[in-house]
Amino acid sequence: MVGGLAYLLLSLLILGAIAIHYLSERNKALAAIDRRLDGMGEARPTRPPRRPLAVISVPDRLAPLLAQAQVEPTAKTLRGILLSILALAVLLLLISGPVVTLAMLVGLPILAHSWLSARARKRIDALAEAMPLYLDSVRQLQAVGNSLSQALERSLAESPEAIKSYFAPAARRLAMGAPVAETMQQLADKLQIPEVSMLAAAIRTNIRYGGSISGVFSNLAHILRERLRIKRELAAATSEAKMSSKVLIGMPLVAMAILMFMNPSYIDFFFVDERGQTMAAFALGLELLGILVIRRLLRLDF
Repeated sequence: MVGGLAYLLLSLLILGAIAIHYLSERNKALAAIDRRLDGMGEARPTRPPRRPLAVISVPDRLAPLLAQAQVEPTAKTLRGILLSILALAVLLLLISGPVVTLAMLVGLPILAHSWLSARARKRIDALAEAMPLYLDSVRQLQAVGNSLSQALERSLAESPEAIKSYFAPAARRLAMGAPVAETMQQLADKLQIPEVSMLAAAIRTNIRYGGSISGVFSNLAHILRERLRIKRELAAATSEAKMSSKVLIGMPLVAMAILMFMNPSYIDFFFVDERGQTMAAFALGLELLGILVIRRLLRLDF
């Protein structure tokens, strides 16, 4: 059963690589045709711009995570990663068998998702720390006569790098005259970060119904500071549980490493014998399930 699943995943991976290569070549051909038609100067109906392959290949649920982690994969990068995984899967299938190949095919996406989540969480925390100061700077620039778009753009010059990296595309749109509410809402929809969504909602509401935007920014900065304070208190309150979870997750792995060091032939049963392969697959599955359950229990959203 485990071997058949590994071969099935490998075949799906091969089909995915072929599909990405086909779409890439098709996009190149269509782009070449467009360039020729543009050079001819003939009138032709306008068509909406095609999305690049990188956008097509990224699932909708993964796109906000990539935006939060500030990772923008291109079609060439995605194709290279997929071909590398395919080559590694074939090599492991020939050398170590289907169990190791299946573990690699399952483990690599989990490791990649964990890395992206950690990178996004680190950058979002830095953004949350800097947002109140950014809002205070915007409010002060507005108080001396700048418009809202000018204040949002000029405040980036003295802002931390976390603010600049996330708000730079919006600042360029504002500099070209784009509407403030639409620009900030597009940024909030792309990032799906609560702090940015709150800022976009405040600006959109103020522009629609009027009132003092300085007071809105002052209240929003206070709310964000309170969120930071509560988040620090929650982190301190759950630190013991997080450490316990790390110990529980690491104990089976450490025990396996010690047994392999003391008796290297002990692990052969899980690679050679069919019963051992099945037990190893179930053990890895239960370990991953336990990690997901513990992470979900420790994730506090407010």
